[in-house]
Amino acid sequence: MNVREYSAILQAIIQDCPLVIHWSMEFDEITLQVGHFKGMLEFVGGSILHFIEFVETYEGEEVKRLKYKYHLQSESGELIARWDNVPHHRDISSFPHHKHDKNGVHPSEPADLKSILDIIIEGLEE
Repeated sequence: MNVREYSAILQAIIQDCPLVIHWSMEFDEITLQVGHFKGMLEFVGGSILHFIEFVETYEGEEVKRLKYKYHLQSESGELIARWDNVPHHRDISSFPHHKHDKNGVHPSEPADLKSILDIIIEGLEE
């Protein structure tokens, strides 16, 4: 897979999400295998997800997210949750992957846009 193919996959993931009412995404192809993505998704109810991914792609379906951030905020701009892999919470068991919310910083599995949208859908449908 190359980054153009990965871009198409991200777009399909977004378009398949039933709660997204508006979205935008920028894509910077650094090389055929390396790219930077930046986007915003607005959901029914007004919450917004801002995301960045700096990825390296490989043959087959493998994608390495060298850097990512998925920042979910309320309509008024308050943090709901942010998942990222910035290496600044070395005490977290899942270092460098972690989640921020109003209660602090917590361990988190490595994230991707699909897994975050699944979490958001589950939370927004409740």
